[in-house]
Amino acid sequence: MGVNTFTYNGVTSSTYGIFIEHRPVMTFPKRVIESISVPGRSGNLLFDTGAYENVTLTYQVAYRGSVRPTGVDIATWLYQNDYLTLTDTYEPSYFRKAVYVSPLNVTDIINVAGRATITFDCQPQRYLLSGLTVLTPTKGSNISNAYQPSLPIITLSGNGTLTVGSRTVTVSGNTGTLTLDSERQTAEVGGNNANNLITLSDGFPILENGNTNITWTTGISNVRVTPNWWTL
Repeated sequence: MGVNTFTYNGVTSSTYGIFIEHRPVMTFPKRVIESISVPGRSGNLLFDTGAYENVTLTYQVAYRGSVRPTGVDIATWLYQNDYLTLTDTYEPSYFRKAVYVSPLNVTDIINVAGRATITFDCQPQRYLLSGLTVLTPTKGSNISNAYQPSLPIITLSGNGTLTVGSRTVTVSGNTGTLTLDSERQTAEVGGNNANNLITLSDGFPILENGNTNITWTTGISNVRVTPNWWTL
């Protein structure tokens, strides 16, 4: 049986001689539901926001090496100031967006090895690596989503109207490859903000669970979709 590892920000834990001793507990996110008290009414009203809270993912790890320098190297690797990609060998088809925020406490084992608990604060989504595969839909076709409603990245050339389900994006003044990022709610051309080139009807595109029709008017071409599939 091979050892289990995790990879954070493109660096695999085995780089530091780290392996996971126990499979982490699978934690599902808490739904964000608002409870509203109405005067004169018995019982609160519940409003489902459609969002989920972050979850924690904890690895019990062990490693070999002198604790002091290895611990410093590990801390430098883990302490980042943004959500970064986290994967492990238990679920190789998925990744999370995570940030390490806990203190790093290392237990020395006769100065040649160490044990530590490494806890990440993760966004609630478990993204599928397959969701990073770029789709090339034909005009008027359906994109089938078997997972949660996702926020795609769409690139296109030209000007006109792109329709994704019930949402439309009208593009004007575009002279390059336009990138629509539904999660960040931005449009870019050549890495520069281009929100002034688009007009939205009902917000940025969403790929709902099930089939979502995608079509566009004459003038738009080279439509590519990175679906960003995710599940809980």
